[in-house]
Amino acid sequence: MTDLKNHTDAEEGKTQPPRLVAVTVEELVVYCYHVPADADDPEALALDRFRNGELPDAGPSEGEQHDLSTYFVGDVEPTPPSDFDDWANTYCPLKNTIRPDAPCDGLLFETFDAELEAVQAAHPGCVWTLVSGDDDTLIILSGFHTVNRLGYFVTEFYWPGDDVVEIPYA
Repeated sequence: MTDLKNHTDAEEGKTQPPRLVAVTVEELVVYCYHVPADADDPEALALDRFRNGELPDAGPSEGEQHDLSTYFVGDVEPTPPSDFDDWANTYCPLKNTIRPDAPCDGLLFETFDAELEAVQAAHPGCVWTLVSGDDDTLIILSGFHTVNRLGYFVTEFYWPGDDVVEIPYA
């Protein structure tokens, strides 16, 4: 238990995958069309000329073009792993050092005693639960769960999302 807790404490900076943000860029180019003032609908006439691909009367060549760029930066919800290999490569499950012969290539932690204590001492976002799903399928859920649990994984990087993620175990 101490080795695992020390690992996550010492590597605190490494428990989070890279944070992503979405940047939306909008550019507005304003072209000026000269239309007759006595036209029934000058706006529609200018819009028709624009839609037909006509160059503006005052635009890039006339020095009348105006550029307006706006930016929005916001957090991106993380993309859940698509399968076990993607999950393992992204979140890097840690070996169970308490029991060298642990199932799942030495990665699964038991649901009792010292192994459970090690899981509970880990960063909550680094805990994943192996559960028995419908039709005897195996599923890895992000977080600590007790219903239908078979064991736990502890990963180097934590799941930063708010929703529970389901990964098929293969």
